Amino acid sequence: MNIFKQFMVSLYSPSTIAKFRQQKIGRAIGYIFLLMLIAITPIAVSFSMTVHSLVTGLDEQLSDELPYFEIQDGTLSSPDLDEEYIEEQDGQTIIIDPTGDLSVDDVLQYGDALALLQEDAVLVTGGDPETVNYADFGLNLTKDEAQDLVEAVSGMIWLIISLIVVLMYLFYTASKFIGVTFLALLGLIFRKTAGLPNLTYKHLWVLSAFTVTLPTMITAFLNALPMVIPFQFAIYWTIAIVLLFQVLKNIPKPKKEEPSYGDTTEQ
Repeated sequence: MNIFKQFMVSLYSPSTIAKFRQQKIGRAIGYIFLLMLIAITPIAVSFSMTVHSLVTGLDEQLSDELPYFEIQDGTLSSPDLDEEYIEEQDGQTIIIDPTGDLSVDDVLQYGDALALLQEDAVLVTGGDPETVNYADFGLNLTKDEAQDLVEAVSGMIWLIISLIVVLMYLFYTASKFIGVTFLALLGLIFRKTAGLPNLTYKHLWVLSAFTVTLPTMITAFLNALPMVIPFQFAIYWTIAIVLLFQVLKNIPKPKKEEPSYGDTTEQ
């Protein structure tokens, strides 16, 4: 069975996953790399388009439309603003708030957005906020300097996005290896309950690599939604643990040896 067919059946068939226990460890490792490539694709596409749109829109607005602002000593100020500035363009929202009235939670309601708050910059993509504190980074910046910076970034935006996506892929893949290792350790406990004392840790690691297919894809789908779904960590591990137990139940139990009796002779 090729690796793509293994991916498909691993989405729905614990009994088929159970047959993969004799696979080589190298194939299971390769499968995790493929799984994470598939899982991260929608997230990477959404992230790339959002960042590109935000940078392009910000570049255009900085040229003319945005009011003057500056960041000095960790605080945003603007002589042109007595209240927050909020502008939406092509589904992206630009926010400048020197008043301190808006918080990160307030920014989230605008969906994909770039917000310069009184003490923090916030980038929201796909409902996930990334926050940078001006003081922590020693950031001192004026609108003109920001315009020069955005123009420079805009010129090589796809290179920057590509590097970020590669780093995301490596981070998520490394996290998946850790998760599979932990799930296999739980399998050491389950194998006694399932009556499979001869199942080795290598078998359990291979089985765990294929078992995480469904919870991984469910998590990827939830992350791609334009909203934050709570308890994703609990959802992932509940599905993974239940599926692993189902996989172990589909492994044939070793046959018990029949007791042998020696011949006896009457004295």
